[in-house]
Amino acid sequence: MSSDIVIQVKNLSKKYTLKHPVKDVDGNVTYEHWALNEVSFEIKKGEAVGIIGPNGSGKSTLLKILSGITKPTSGSVEIRGRVASILDIGAGFHQELSGRENIYLNGQILGFKRKEIKQQFEKIVAFSGIGNFINEPVKNYSNGMYLRLAFSILVHLDFDIYLFDEVMSVGDAEFQLKSHKKIEELIQFGKSIILVSHNSKELEKFSRQIFLEKGGLVPTEEINLTHYLEKSMISQNNINIETKNCKIEEFKPSHPIDLVELKQVILKQNEDKNAPFFTDLPLILEIEYIKKKSNQTLDLLISISNLNGDILFSSSPFIGGSFNQKTEAENPRIQCEFPSNFFNSQIYSLHIWFFKNLDQSLSNQNHSFTSKTFLNEKKIDVSNAYKNVIQFKPTFRKNGLVIDLSSLNIYGALLPQLKWTEI
Repeated sequence: MSSDIVIQVKNLSKKYTLKHPVKDVDGNVTYEHWALNEVSFEIKKGEAVGIIGPNGSGKSTLLKILSGITKPTSGSVEIRGRVASILDIGAGFHQELSGRENIYLNGQILGFKRKEIKQQFEKIVAFSGIGNFINEPVKNYSNGMYLRLAFSILVHLDFDIYLFDEVMSVGDAEFQLKSHKKIEELIQFGKSIILVSHNSKELEKFSRQIFLEKGGLVPTEEINLTHYLEKSMISQNNINIETKNCKIEEFKPSHPIDLVELKQVILKQNEDKNAPFFTDLPLILEIEYIKKKSNQTLDLLISISNLNGDILFSSSPFIGGSFNQKTEAENPRIQCEFPSNFFNSQIYSLHIWFFKNLDQSLSNQNHSFTSKTFLNEKKIDVSNAYKNVIQFKPTFRKNGLVIDLSSLNIYGALLPQLKWTEI
């Protein structure tokens, strides 16, 4: 193994014997389950590698073998350096001892001298945020406190390799943010990181990904992060992705229908109904709805979110439309145009909102007009909300040539056309 390699996995396989028979992919009855099958890869010093794959693909089994918890059936694993694993987090804790005593006990079990632990003690306690209870027995800790302390011990002691499973996001939102920043700090210090996660934001920060499927390694040229996450999200949520002109006429509002009824929503790009959406052409959105009370002022707003549910932007005739939002028609039909080279080649979700007396609500309460306001549905009077009305994905095209931007590692939620000049 060369000097820059810290983990070398060769032909790694793990077989479990089952108590009850199952059928394999060929339909044969078997009592064997191969969680891993002939997996080989190398990880260099200072590399941050994400491991992804569907449930049952062998991700957790791989981490257990790398951390020494489980032995492989065949193959070999060679590791150079100290390894910290989130899988055995808190394994050295004694329930009757205090948090202070457990820091030293856990650190010594992990192979560190008392002097080394003492040098990091204050940082461990401060990071965990449980300083007021550090002298209390850990049996009285909540699960969050227990995990925060255990995580703090791992990331503040000097390991060479860190193995994190999905359970790395422990504690509340504030502590999760701290833990993510700490991992980024470890990467900057040249530590080798392996992370199992389905969070695309975490994985995109890593230098590369390892894909597992049915216990085997999927060649990187056959799959990429964006495609995997899209496929996983579609299968888990059973959603239908529109890729060409579409008309939606059945809706499930998240609020009671009282003042308005959404009649139809059309998303189109041209008159050819069979042509796919392309990034280099404008997208036209048509919305038709019925006002149930002709004297009621209603304001419409749309928002676009990405695959993770993050709102990318919101728009409304009230904000910058070319007509008065206080339409007198009882059956309004309005249109919005998205310019060419605006959307990236990703999956988006369209949400439609209706508000009562929006201008009056905002002027009286001095609310900022943000997507967060609309999502919370608390600041202003929401009459109806139709979420995930359309989920669509354009295909990137340049000069008539279809190009997979994800294969070029060109990321970003939107793809605006910016003006570039030579200076």
